[in-house]
Order: sequence, then structure tokens, then C-alpha cells
Amino acid sequence: MSLPAATIRRLLNVPQVSTVWLGGGRSLDRINDTVFGAAWLDPQDQAIRSMELSQLPPTPEQLTRLLVQAIEHPRHLACEPCRPHTIIVDDRELQFFLRGVVAPLDIQVEYQAQIPLLDEFFEFITAKATDEAEDVELLPREYIPLYKQKVKELAQLDIWQCLDSVIPLKLHCEAWDSPTLFAVLVNPQGTNHDFGLMLYRGEEALRNFWQQIDQEYPYIDEDDDEHLEETVLRNNCLFLNFTQVNAEDLDSDLFFFLNGKLYAIDPGAIHPLEGMRPFYAPEEAEMVYVAIEALIKFWKKTKKQFAKGEYPELNLRLKIPSPCHFALSYQVQVATVPQIRSTIDDNTEESDLKFRIPIDTEAIPEEAYLLFKLFAPEELQELPAVVSYYQRGEIPEGFQGYPVLTIQTKKTAAEVLAAKIAEEGGIHHLTVFPLSGAEQVVMLLAQTNANHLWLLDTFDPESGLLLLDWIKEVNALEGACGLAVAYGITGKTRMQPTLKQIVGLFETSLIFSFVDTQRPPTPQPIEIAKR
Repeated sequence: MSLPAATIRRLLNVPQVSTVWLGGGRSLDRINDTVFGAAWLDPQDQAIRSMELSQLPPTPEQLTRLLVQAIEHPRHLACEPCRPHTIIVDDRELQFFLRGVVAPLDIQVEYQAQIPLLDEFFEFITAKATDEAEDVELLPREYIPLYKQKVKELAQLDIWQCLDSVIPLKLHCEAWDSPTLFAVLVNPQGTNHDFGLMLYRGEEALRNFWQQIDQEYPYIDEDDDEHLEETVLRNNCLFLNFTQVNAEDLDSDLFFFLNGKLYAIDPGAIHPLEGMRPFYAPEEAEMVYVAIEALIKFWKKTKKQFAKGEYPELNLRLKIPSPCHFALSYQVQVATVPQIRSTIDDNTEESDLKFRIPIDTEAIPEEAYLLFKLFAPEELQELPAVVSYYQRGEIPEGFQGYPVLTIQTKKTAAEVLAAKIAEEGGIHHLTVFPLSGAEQVVMLLAQTNANHLWLLDTFDPESGLLLLDWIKEVNALEGACGLAVAYGITGKTRMQPTLKQIVGLFETSLIFSFVDTQRPPTPQPIEIAKR
């Protein structure tokens, strides 16, 4: 993965100085809370170049985004934008990742097992995150009046009534950094009828977006800002949001009136390695303006062919003059791509076919309950000494409840099932996989370390409510969860097995929409005790 070409050029314009920066992340001690910090420090200037607190461990992508911020918009007011000569990290994986990313920026990446200054810094970080708005120009000044006029012209078209987020238009221009853009219209939504335009940098970026929506987004808690943000930041696109505002709330001169309502124009870009930024570089402002003009011309020429609600196969070549460079014009090809959505739908169906890999639909006894449980820390501490089969996994510290998917059946069946899991080398991971179709059915699967897939159960929107609640608990533990096998299906303990009735506990993780039977079998040590 690499930074966008426009971003690389922008960063290369920042002067490079002979300084060394230190970067990395740490878990911060908080009472009844888990907080992680990530930062880039400049020891020479004794300055914090960039910093971020979150509830999730920092990823290489997040530290890359912070590095870009440290270069362009340093947190310390006394610091000027600059590129370091060298950066030092204390994580080998991060070093290898950054080497490839910052190579075009002529920055050396070194590894040091211990960075005392970084340790000292995180010891003194306060627990309160800050969200400081940066005073940046959203657009180069010469583009502001041009955008106000052209965006209003686009917003007034009936294209918003005919196309939606699953009907993209393909724009191609050899002169652009990203020669192929896929335009996705975000239709008016919410009480304020906000809407907008997304321009995905290539077909792969668009496919990744749709797959997130189809496979992962339904299982993310809308109140879980951390996971929602991480999902958004995996996009690779430029965007224009049109947000309805009151005049007193307008904080820029980028706006237009539509049907008597005032709309603010919010440009920006998202990239997994750069994060989200609320502005365009000059070449991006030029490209997006030309794309908007091309969409307007395309729609005016072809809208009658969309009148019956059909999606015709069209391909137009348009000459679009540059708004600021009068001797320059662009040859832009605008096309409908009816096959791309069907291809993605086919891929989803192919995902279903994966489960002919084969999938074992009889691994779980017919007479069994699937229970979504939360185990208290003291219960989880007691279980390894109680169960006959135990697979040890990685569990985050300081949890209040450990989510365990519990299969309760008859005693003999429970012992056979737990032994079978142990023979398979334990559970590699659990996964939730949506099936295509209007029924919105999802499969809950277990992949064993012998690379066999077991169907645990299927759920429709009504029966899946308990599953969704359980997944929220799993998300809170960064995917950590367990699979337990218990008996006691009849009698007083039906659907409420005691700890002594649990035969096996297999600590594992939940990975959305993921099946990998190509990797070699990886049996894990299972602790076996005879009761």
C-alpha cells in the first residue's frame, strides 16, 4: 500500500531537515477504561509533532496517518512543517511497513527495541483526548467561486432522483493522478437531507467500499465511534459533502442555496494511510472540478435514457476545459458500468459457494441450544481448571464480560463434540458471513485449525438480534471471544449451564466474512484434563 501521488508531491514540497523523530504507540493505564496512545516526537525541538488517543491499539496505518499530520500540520505551535531525515520506531512490523510507505519521501526508518523518551512521554499523557480544529484552507482560493457555481449546478440536477449509491459512473482521464474514478452519489438523507458525491480512486477502492457495506457494516454498533471511524478510514476516495446549515453556523465561504435552504460544501479526502483530511490539494481541486463538469454534461446528454428506471450501457467522450488554466483542457470518458454491480453480487454468491469447500452442517448436534453468554473475569479464571478441554487464547486485560458462544447439548454429545474440536486442533476463528438475497440471512461459522468449516447456525433479521448484541460485546474486546461446549439441555439448567457442566472452552476470535482454507493446518495445544 502506498500514499496517493498527490499526497507524495505535497509532502515532497515540505522542506526536509536533518532531524530524527520517534514514533510508536502504547497502552495507557486508566481506571475502568482502556486507552491507547500514538505519537510522533521531535527530541531536538522537544516537541510533540502529532498525537492521538483511542480505545483501540494503534495500527501501522494509524501511525502513518499521524506521521503525515506531523509533517504537514505539527501539533506544537512553535514547529514548522518539515520532513525528518530519520524516524525511529520500536516495532519491527511497523518498521517494515513504514519503509515501503515513506521511501518516496526520502525518509530513513530505523528500529530500536527500547525508546526511553517515548516511554516517558506516554507516562505523562493525560487521559483526555482533544479534537482541535485546524485552520486550513478547504480549497485553493481561486477555486472557491468556481466550486460554488458548479456544485450548485450539479445539486440542481435530477440525477439524484435517478441514481443512487449502488449505481456508479466511471470517469477516466489519462491526465489525472488516479486515471479512473468511480463516482458514487450519496442521496439526500437524514432530517436535513444532506447529500454528496464520492469519487473512489479505482475499481478496487469501490469494490472494497461495497464489500464493507455488505459484509461488515451491519455488525458495527452505530454508537461505536471507534469502529465506525476505522471502517470509514479504510476507504480510498475524494468526497464532497453538502450539509444543510443555518447562516450563523456557516464557518466558511463555501456554500450554495438550494430550494431556499443553505448548504455548506465540505471537500475532503480519505486514504487508509493518510486518514481523513478536510481539504484538496490544487491538483485535486482541479480534478474534482473537471469530474463534476463531466458529470453535469453527461447527465444533460443522457438523462432521457434513464427515464424508465433502467440503467443503460453508455460511454461518452467529453472535452472539459480547465477552470483556471485557459490553454488546458481534458479528455474525459464517462461511462455507465452496469456489469460492476452484478460482478460484485456474483462475488457474494461465489462467497456462498466457498462453503462447498465443504461445510459441515452436521458437526453441531441436532438437539442443542446456541447461547450467547458473557463470562465474568472470575468465571473465566475458574474455567480452565474445571473443563476437560481448554484452548488458551489472547484476551485483553481489564474486561468486564468475556463473550462466549456456548453450545449446550446432552452430556454424551457434549463430550463427543468437545473431543472432536480438540482433534481438529481447536478453533482457528469464528466468522459471520452474509448470504445473498432479500432474506438477509447470515451464517455463523467456525473454522477449525484443521481447516474444516462447521455451520453453527443461520440467522434472519428477527432471530439475529441476540447475535448482533453479542457481536457488540466481541467488538468491545477487539474480536476476542470464546466457544464453549456444555451439557444440561434438560432440567433446571436448560439454557443456563453451570460452570461444572462446561466440557470444553476454546478461546478464539471473531473475524467478519473471512474463510481461509488455503493456509496449512495449524493445530493449537489443547489442555486436556480427565474428570
